[in-house]
Amino acid sequence: MVQKRTISPDWDDLRLVLAVARSGSLRKAAISLGLGHATLSRRLGQLEKQLNVRLFDRPASGAVELTAAGEELAASAGQMDEVAAAVVLKVAGRDLSLSGTLRVSVTPLLGTYVLAPAITAFAAAYPDLAIEVSSTYASADLDRREADVVIRATEQPPETLVGQRFCRAAFGLYAARSAVEAAGSEAAYLASSPPVLGYVGRPDNLWDEAWFTQKLPGLRHTLTTNDPVQLMALARSGGGIARLACCAADADHDLVRIVASHTEYAYDIWLLTHMDLRKTARVRAFMDHMSAALKERAPVIGGETKAA
Repeated sequence: MVQKRTISPDWDDLRLVLAVARSGSLRKAAISLGLGHATLSRRLGQLEKQLNVRLFDRPASGAVELTAAGEELAASAGQMDEVAAAVVLKVAGRDLSLSGTLRVSVTPLLGTYVLAPAITAFAAAYPDLAIEVSSTYASADLDRREADVVIRATEQPPETLVGQRFCRAAFGLYAARSAVEAAGSEAAYLASSPPVLGYVGRPDNLWDEAWFTQKLPGLRHTLTTNDPVQLMALARSGGGIARLACCAADADHDLVRIVASHTEYAYDIWLLTHMDLRKTARVRAFMDHMSAALKERAPVIGGETKAA
């Protein structure tokens, strides 16, 4: 009797299928996996040959569409990935040593203008820790261990995360100090109807349109960007008025806050970790350290005082 050969793809191969399913293209999947496009395509071809089934359709548009078999395999791989991530989280949560790697995700403006000294001080106090700081506007997925701790601006964090809410982030109106001084006064600068800078694809960049219509009847949006740091640079160079985070703009001597009474408070600042990691020594130490730092810097984040 001839025994049927058991086909057992490696988990690494299933991860490839899952990455393609999530990204929708070979190019994006290859980047997320740290592989070359040709390498990924070759390994997927080998997997299809091993399983004797077609997993993907590759239309001329360049996108990748899963076949029914591919969808089934990707769904199973996704379930396996979730279980593996959960196990890793629970095991990591039992780590009582102040060593190893700590992954921190922080929004760029807070990380650059407010919290860099506190993070540096923590690193100096715990030299056996390797601290990886990810500066990103995207929300790190702690369920998938993209970070151990996040410092983010949000209204409502996910239920799987635990931590503390601090102050609300303040935003104000800023312009180049040189432009305001050249006009002679803030009132004269506003009377010149300078353009209002904003974000690409958002014509409603103003949170109080009625106020702007009254103050600047000739309101116009002629210069936009997709990045807050670039927005600061455009305002600094005289491009116009910009709505900026006070924690960053107040620290820039080349910017001046105009109409100081018109301030918006948007987004709560949270310090968060996954519930399975809250007792991990390095996570707990960092949370305690950053909690003190955030309390101390709350007036800066809230636009009450300038950063030292």
